[in-house]
Amino acid sequence: MSEDSTPNGVSRRQYLAATGAVGAAGLAGCSGGGGNGGTSSGSSGDGEIGGTVTVFSGPQFVDAGFPEVLHEAGVPDSITIEMTRPPQDTGSKQQQLRTAINAEESNPDLVLTDNGWTIPFIVRGDLVNLEQEMDDAFISRVKEEGVQSMLNTGTHPETGDLYSVPVFPDFPTITYRKDLLRDAGYGDSDFDTWRGDPPTWGEFSQIVTEAMGGADVEYGHLWQGNNYAGLACCTFNEFLTSMGGAFFGGRDNLFGPIGDRPVTLDSEESIDGIEAAVDTIHGTGSAPMDIASISPQEVAGWAEPDTKSVFEDGSAVTQRNWTYSIGGALTAFEGTDMELGVMPLPKGPNGSWHAQGGWIMSMNPYTDNMASAKEVIKAWWEDSVLKYQFDTANFMPPKPSLYSYVEQSDTYGPYFEALQYSAENLIPRPTTSVWPSQRSIVADEVNAALRQEQTPQEAATAMQQQISAIEEQSG
Repeated sequence: MSEDSTPNGVSRRQYLAATGAVGAAGLAGCSGGGGNGGTSSGSSGDGEIGGTVTVFSGPQFVDAGFPEVLHEAGVPDSITIEMTRPPQDTGSKQQQLRTAINAEESNPDLVLTDNGWTIPFIVRGDLVNLEQEMDDAFISRVKEEGVQSMLNTGTHPETGDLYSVPVFPDFPTITYRKDLLRDAGYGDSDFDTWRGDPPTWGEFSQIVTEAMGGADVEYGHLWQGNNYAGLACCTFNEFLTSMGGAFFGGRDNLFGPIGDRPVTLDSEESIDGIEAAVDTIHGTGSAPMDIASISPQEVAGWAEPDTKSVFEDGSAVTQRNWTYSIGGALTAFEGTDMELGVMPLPKGPNGSWHAQGGWIMSMNPYTDNMASAKEVIKAWWEDSVLKYQFDTANFMPPKPSLYSYVEQSDTYGPYFEALQYSAENLIPRPTTSVWPSQRSIVADEVNAALRQEQTPQEAATAMQQQISAIEEQSG
């Protein structure tokens, strides 16, 4: 087998080029004010190495042995590494970091920031400019070895300086119960086809309906429709784009110029995107394709951890979630009759689209232990740590050179073709300085439509008016 091919004949270089190219096109036009950032307070970078470095990380990193692995990768023993458990959803994590920086708190020293909301922190000077504080050799390594799309999300859009180091890229897939679909009459040929040619939303809803009919499960298709950042950036963005709609007329305008781009949330295709999401829950028949009711009303209040746990306990046929959920499901299904399948998201008239996600490592400008924090960042970039991260937390490595490790793994190797398709069809969120305000509007209005508190047309009109006003005021 060639080093650049997979057992299925899939080109790894195609896959990696896709994950890199999307980000490069996306954030180049991101606009926003602010200077170079840097260290507005705290240590100058020189000083004794030691003390405690607190990392605002996540539950997957707590009690998983990461401090020990980081020490083995080069962090001096004089440094104590403390992993903390932040809120579960991305919006709450962002707010907690915002509060800490506003209060000029030195804790946490390091923080995993969502690739979708890091740029506004960078342009405001609220994160450390790593290019000014870390040695040139390390910065060069990161830029040469990292997945380009992730590097872009941690780079100042005006100066090109690197503020954040990629930790893991991410994108969603559909995980499903092969055993239930087999009982409904589907087989390996269908599963093989879906990996590289997913069904339409109408076909998918019919598949899930048939599987539910003869199965002892409570739910059909699970996804995240709660009124939070993930609805605006990701799940709604996927429905919107697959139906041919757009926030601002298309990909070219996602990142500006603010105030000089069309707001197109009330177009027919954009309304179709809201209708498709609503139809998965209520089956109203308003979407341009016949989408049956396959999702419970509860998804309008659920985020990723909720659907992950429900799917893993065997209570649903399918789930939309991020790549780490694949490993979680496999672990949960061990020793049972449940069999896991993975496919890209279903297609609409405009194809199958997947939200670009992932997390990057940033430094608090008010840290009082910068010298030690830099040691942690450097060690985290070592292959041994990133492999351990993949093995224990199911987070994809941020280095193209490590995707052969993913492909060869027992957990993710069998699903490489579906992962490649998803990576080739990524849609970024419109991350600009005004997106935090705009995303709240999108989440509010779309969630109200999911709950049938207003019609899709009313939701679209409300978003159009409010987001247009923000564009006019900020342009």
